[in-house]
Amino acid sequence: MLLTNIFLAACVTLPVAFSWTGATIRNHPADVVAARNKVSSRHVARAEPTNSYIRPCYFTNWAQYRQGRAKFVPEDYTPGLCTHILFAFGWMNADYTVRAYDPADLPNDWAGEGMYRRVNKLKTTDTQLKTLLSFGGWSFGTALFQGMAASAASRKVFIDSAITFVRTWGFDGIDIDWEYPSGATDMSNYVALVKELKAACESEAGSTNQDRLLVTAAVAAGPATIDAGYDIPNLAPNFDFILLMSYDFFGAWASLVGFNSPLYATTELPAEWNGWNVDSSARYWNQKGMPKEKIIIGMPTYGRGWTLNNASSINPGTSGSPARITQYVQEAGVGAYFEFCEMLASGATRYWDSQSQVPYLVQGNQWWSYDDEESFANKMAYVKREGYGGAFVWTLDFDDFNAECSNSNGQLYPLISVIARELGGVTIPKKGGATSAPVATTVTTGRPPMTSAVTTTTTTTTAATTTTRAATTTSVSSNVCSGRANGQYPDTTNCGRFILCLNSQSYSLTCPSGLQFSASLSYCTTASASGCSVTTTTTRAPTTTTKAAPTVRTTTAQPTTATEAFKCTKDGFFGVPSDCLKFIRCVNGLSYNFECPNGLSFHADTMMCDRPDPSKCAK
Repeated sequence: MLLTNIFLAACVTLPVAFSWTGATIRNHPADVVAARNKVSSRHVARAEPTNSYIRPCYFTNWAQYRQGRAKFVPEDYTPGLCTHILFAFGWMNADYTVRAYDPADLPNDWAGEGMYRRVNKLKTTDTQLKTLLSFGGWSFGTALFQGMAASAASRKVFIDSAITFVRTWGFDGIDIDWEYPSGATDMSNYVALVKELKAACESEAGSTNQDRLLVTAAVAAGPATIDAGYDIPNLAPNFDFILLMSYDFFGAWASLVGFNSPLYATTELPAEWNGWNVDSSARYWNQKGMPKEKIIIGMPTYGRGWTLNNASSINPGTSGSPARITQYVQEAGVGAYFEFCEMLASGATRYWDSQSQVPYLVQGNQWWSYDDEESFANKMAYVKREGYGGAFVWTLDFDDFNAECSNSNGQLYPLISVIARELGGVTIPKKGGATSAPVATTVTTGRPPMTSAVTTTTTTTTAATTTTRAATTTSVSSNVCSGRANGQYPDTTNCGRFILCLNSQSYSLTCPSGLQFSASLSYCTTASASGCSVTTTTTRAPTTTTKAAPTVRTTTAQPTTATEAFKCTKDGFFGVPSDCLKFIRCVNGLSYNFECPNGLSFHADTMMCDRPDPSKCAK
């Protein structure tokens, strides 16, 4: 979903400063603003929110592997925040059948119910929420999509497999994230794929008497990429909606500095780049034949940044190299909104470009383009004024979802809550706040939409786990989690139990039968590997309960001595040559060790735990 577009940029007039909220904010001089009155006045008109807007949010399964306050799991979701959750990502085998990418997406002894079920369980507390499994993504590449779409037979393999897979795991739709089709052959095959997918979903719904699965796609925003890959008039009737990736217009893959997601064109850049902004991209899709109500505007909760070549030259259009890696995102040139919020709280300078309608910040020689509450509000006014179908976010986890930044003033999801309020009339409570009033919500499904009331419950929610061996919660001393970060902690009286701390609340949980909690690994493992010496008696929990326990927030482990020499050179899954039962998950250069459950071994070719086969072990 984070794309690559290449730009040139030009210099602008030096700004002047004034003070705001503990940070310095700067606007451009009066003569520049006066010259832009036509543009800067666009954000004034605000339409009333309605209940017809679509508000999808992307969930990334790798956010569970981040550390500290950045770790994000499904239970961090607040009901009413989004109308749809798109799970990034599902994967495709070489034979064009589909599968989970991460073993943690599926149920097993160390991942509990798995991320698929945990995300879909959110629908029990947000009853109007719809979920889709997104296949592809930027790192997926194009080769498998091209091969799969090349013939009716291979398309049918993918379509039949995808429909069965998403139904099995409780999703409500299929999102195609092919980045990107290009050329006449891809363009024609992409249309065939989408038409056949829509027809197959309609047939399956009719034969099973279920709502039709949604058919959506994430699509490019650059004019040249649009022209090269999309036969829009023939695609439009077959999509329920499209997710316009109206961000990544500038990034540190180019040395010249610009805006990640400008709403409008700016005179600060050469005229040839006037089409590289939210407004121009959305209009282009509509002019080419996509109905406005099917165009969902992309909203980034992340930003892109540069290390300036000259720290005194801070205007858009200056030059630089990728910004330094931030503490949590761990990717050069990319940062999360909550990190920018903390930068501002610690004295960074915020600037506002009144023409592009977006902010940027400077801290020393670090220059970041990002979106904040003001630019989100302006873009929501734009969506309503222009009649687009709604707005989506990439991603849930990059917002200040837990309101830990002081400048968020306790507001959970300060950016996405703007979308919820402006497009849905939903008020997302503050941290520890009360429930909000019921709101009427219209959800787009494969059948005609229905309007119904949905109540947004309290922000502190802990989704339930109901695997056959899950344990019910028991009361724990109220001060056990006081001052502790969210996470799992050992029960000092029982090796077979552990304590889950969520928002200073404590829950006592039982390991699956026969396993013990390891304080060093932070998950349940065999008694011999747990390192626990407390004498315990572990009992099997009931297979059904009236109230299930909160899901364990993480399945990650710190590197062990057996694999501590392993160096992560890229993200992904890797076998352990010395032990076929183990595998390693690499995320942003950090390694996390796992052990296959129930005597299974890790197959290096499929990157999954399966029946033992020495020929499949990592070499």
